[in-house]
Amino acid sequence: MSNSSPRPAAGSRRQALRHLATFMATSPFMSLADANGDPVQAGGGAQTGRPGGQGAPRDRPDVIRPPTYRDEIMKVINLHEFEDAARKSLSLAAYDYVAAGAGDELTLKANREAFSHYWIRRKVMVDVTKVDTSFELFGKKYDHPILLGPGGGKNIVMADGEKLSAQAARQSKAIMVGGQNQMLAEMGKAGQAPTWWGATLGEGTQAQAVEFAKRSEDAGASALCLTVDYPYTGARDRPSRDQWDPEWARTHVYGTPEFRAGFQAGMIDPYTPNLTWEWMKWVRPQTKLPIVMKGILTAEDARLAVENGVQAIIVSNHGARTLDGMGGTLDALPEVVEAVAGRVPVLVDGGIRRGGDVMKALALGAKAILIGRPFLWGLAAFGQDGVQRVVELLQGELRIALGLSGAGNLKAIDRSFIRPAWKAYRPGAVSGSASR
Repeated sequence: MSNSSPRPAAGSRRQALRHLATFMATSPFMSLADANGDPVQAGGGAQTGRPGGQGAPRDRPDVIRPPTYRDEIMKVINLHEFEDAARKSLSLAAYDYVAAGAGDELTLKANREAFSHYWIRRKVMVDVTKVDTSFELFGKKYDHPILLGPGGGKNIVMADGEKLSAQAARQSKAIMVGGQNQMLAEMGKAGQAPTWWGATLGEGTQAQAVEFAKRSEDAGASALCLTVDYPYTGARDRPSRDQWDPEWARTHVYGTPEFRAGFQAGMIDPYTPNLTWEWMKWVRPQTKLPIVMKGILTAEDARLAVENGVQAIIVSNHGARTLDGMGGTLDALPEVVEAVAGRVPVLVDGGIRRGGDVMKALALGAKAILIGRPFLWGLAAFGQDGVQRVVELLQGELRIALGLSGAGNLKAIDRSFIRPAWKAYRPGAVSGSASR
């Protein structure tokens, strides 16, 4: 008897070779190099550091990564985490001043919770090879729809915070709303200013209003932003408990001769209680700049704004820092968008922390969004780099949302990409009033 094993049939050998070839072509561990030394998946298709795999496309666009910073910044991986990082750098009073909402902070919570009121409707089998976050506003094209909102807390959370924020806005290509006119004018002369809008809480006289407009225009502002929801300072418990001193931002010392409590329980502190539509009659004929009105929450005010010459509206409740008990801004957005009916762009702020949040706002009709606290937390924790990282992370997440949702770019987003979370899905009920 022979001790040799029987030879396999020719058909079996061919089948085994086919299995081996398939394994080599699809295994992430088997790779070759092209003439340039770049890795190539067996069977073709250059890679950019991606693992192969069965069914993986051979030709794919390059990975887009946000800029890299020092390790302590890179460990913060989303906008929520910047708040914890900032808290370590701030006094309790400074942290509370930025973080606090009015009253029981119901509106502060509502701003975030509003994003859970809507679901994204995903579309598949769409070519999203090119993902584009750019948009146009007032005839100019911008890289992304993320604006840095106005706020006086920059120098409170970081020395020279106004300038650092402006430098970060330029570097991250974000429009900056508000800022110190003289500083921005000097930066403009040096070719280092971001695109920025002059910002005001309103003026009580025509002379003051016109002077603000001319000063901003001369300094290089590309638009004027009038915030209309601050006739009085809101009741904020946390700063009241801390006996917040508004001079601290200038002196960094409590109990100075200029000391006065910025917040006191039950105190009504007037700012511009006489602000009316007359402001538009004073300023509109005196400037060529677009006028943006911030603080609109209702259809009737939106229509009045357009009738009075406003060229864009920001749906805002002042970061929930004035009147507690109002709803979230995302819930107010559809009402304003419908009232405006495409006559002017509508923007929105309040509670935005994720790229998916931005997409929901755009699907409900917003042209762009503004952030406030997130970039202040980035500034407090890491200075200019922190602000840049906040914007770049949010833009990166927006890219992901656009790619995964099937939109691909901002122009493609409409109401068909969103539905109310509290209504059961019904085929055909994704446009018009059924989706609002």
